[in-house]
Amino acid sequence: MSDISSDSADTFFDDISNPLDGVEDVLTNQNWAFNRANRDELFVEVKGRHGIYNMMFAWDEEFGALQFCCEYDLQLHDLHVNKAYRTIAHINRSLWLGHFDLTEETMKPSFRHTQLFRGMTQTSGADHLHDLMQIAVDECDRHYQTLLMLSHSDAGDEESLSLAMMTVAGRS
Repeated sequence: MSDISSDSADTFFDDISNPLDGVEDVLTNQNWAFNRANRDELFVEVKGRHGIYNMMFAWDEEFGALQFCCEYDLQLHDLHVNKAYRTIAHINRSLWLGHFDLTEETMKPSFRHTQLFRGMTQTSGADHLHDLMQIAVDECDRHYQTLLMLSHSDAGDEESLSLAMMTVAGRS
């Protein structure tokens, strides 16, 4: 395996613009209010089918990577920590992009993904960013009912959770 020298890597990443500028463009086109906390962080509330999701974007210029997190406005019940981790692991096995995570301090589940933006510019990445955001919201909507069950003290048994995780045709 060959190493890339630091000089070579520096020029390799020179053409990357900050994708948060592209995120701003996507959000502005949707007429969504957002908060650009600083050059490298942006926050927005996104409406899904089942409620509001808190989306956070963090840009790391050194790696040319954008991490985003789409957090539910749900707090999972402490009684179901082990069941929650097993359920999230089961959900993650079916995902092609991103993963679900559970923050121990808040017990709030979220969909997370880190994307490399090497070679992309603000304009070339706008459609890509829109797609990534749509995937996050779709996955959060798809698994909302399962995670909602885990937010109640009477979350039900494993069979109930399995039924909630089934892929169904149509929408409610």
